[in-house]
Amino acid sequence: MGILNAQLVNQDDQTAKKQSDLDWYNCSFDKDGVYGAEVNKAYEFLKGKKVKKRPVVALIGTGLDVEHEDLKQAIWFNKKEKANGKDDDKNGLVDDINGWNFLGGKDGQVMEKLMQEGDREFLRLKEKYGDYLQGREGEYFKIIDGKRTKVAPPENLAEYTYFMSHVVPESEIGRYYLGSQAAYTYQEYGQIFKEELEKKYPGKELTATEFATCYDPKAPADPLRDRAFTMIAMGFNIYKTPSLDFVYKNFVNKIVAESQKDYERTLKGYGSDGRADIVGDDYMDINDNKYGNNVLLTSEAGMGTMQAGVIGGKRDNDLGGNGIMDQAEIMCLRVSASRGEPYMKDMALAIRYAVDHKADVIVLPQQNTLYPEGQGQWVAEALRYAESKGVLVIVPVWELSRDLSKQTFFPNRWMDGEKELTNLMVVASSDKNGNPSLNSNYGAKELDLFAPGMDIYSSYMGDTYQTGSGAGLSSATVAGVAALVKAYYPNLTGSQIRNILLKTVTSRKGVEVEKGIIVNNKQTQDLFLFEDLCLSGGILNAYQAIMAADKLTK
Repeated sequence: MGILNAQLVNQDDQTAKKQSDLDWYNCSFDKDGVYGAEVNKAYEFLKGKKVKKRPVVALIGTGLDVEHEDLKQAIWFNKKEKANGKDDDKNGLVDDINGWNFLGGKDGQVMEKLMQEGDREFLRLKEKYGDYLQGREGEYFKIIDGKRTKVAPPENLAEYTYFMSHVVPESEIGRYYLGSQAAYTYQEYGQIFKEELEKKYPGKELTATEFATCYDPKAPADPLRDRAFTMIAMGFNIYKTPSLDFVYKNFVNKIVAESQKDYERTLKGYGSDGRADIVGDDYMDINDNKYGNNVLLTSEAGMGTMQAGVIGGKRDNDLGGNGIMDQAEIMCLRVSASRGEPYMKDMALAIRYAVDHKADVIVLPQQNTLYPEGQGQWVAEALRYAESKGVLVIVPVWELSRDLSKQTFFPNRWMDGEKELTNLMVVASSDKNGNPSLNSNYGAKELDLFAPGMDIYSSYMGDTYQTGSGAGLSSATVAGVAALVKAYYPNLTGSQIRNILLKTVTSRKGVEVEKGIIVNNKQTQDLFLFEDLCLSGGILNAYQAIMAADKLTK
């Protein structure tokens, strides 16, 4: 599911292997028998042509080993900044020489984990809406002194609906908290059910059979009663007993205390990531923007280092794989940690930093399902800013087997309600055989193309090398090819490069492939035509893209 799965490998073990087994994204099907991005063929076409620009690629995501032996020539340097503990370029960030860590503190500390966006939003809105229980239509309750008490409806019903329908499903803390509140109603209705049954069946030992009569499908809908009935009915299965008395003693009577413990345990594990103490900013204020530090070698920097190797690893030096554009300059902007989801504010500010420091290509972390309206707008505006400056932005999908036409992930090209963003590319991984990653998200309009991203050999932290798979590596492959195009044809904008990459794929139209899908919340598989999985119907092709760029610029 994650952005990268990697396995440490010994450099010496790789020397005997062919390129088509290692950095196979450089290879082509006609020469090497693998569905690479035909980078080597692109270089053959470019022989005799001069690099006109060192393109800047901003990796917005994890940290990066900027001193890696295979990457030294490809690291971006802020020419207006010196390593002297001063803010030489007067941008409010001290010693931002190779990029910036938005998850850092002034004392050199860094955040090692992040919360999920759903949990952040739940805790932000909990005091307003966390205690409401919805009964029959228009009825609202709260638990006051352990009793269900009728209260007025929430003042802002639209925000309450967002909280219940979007935030709570994305928040583990939220689900446990609402469960702890609902537990009181299970006890209350449990007592009501018991009294009803004792009247109905005086003197009889009550079992699951009698309990089933508490449910009347013809009665007016009462969500609280219905949920309580369902929960208690589950107790018979949990304890594998027909005895109602046993279920009450071991389940219903203990449910409040147990659910409270579950909530407190979840809150302790996921309810804080230390941002207030380490970073000290207000994550809800986009204008509070002078924070972070320049520590880039962090515990999860392996991902960024592998991405950097695909984009800019030195070619033909017998170390690691051959990067696609080793004259690119790679800027590291850290917004991701080993766990959790990036803050919208960090993402928006990182995009703006990249654009302001002349990035040509930006790679984002994976898409997300929850983009709170105000914070999501910061990201949308930053993407529009990148578009206005001719910058291509690439975002990988998750490995969740979701149909993007049925479930919306962000960022996407339609996210701000204005005209479609023309500079944003959504990409997924493909393998050597030209097959899509089995579990990647997909969509005939929403996903742009597939790109090599599985079993990729690249640089890793500490002058080591790994073979890894993940959507983050496919986005690096696309970024490398985009940088290659920009290096030789610098006048092309990000939107133009996106169009070129879409139109010049290795077409897989008409090819039937196996794909993971979700049916009734369960993972299964089905067969698809390649063009039903992505807009381009194919796999990234550098050679065709370079030829198209050459033709367009002439």
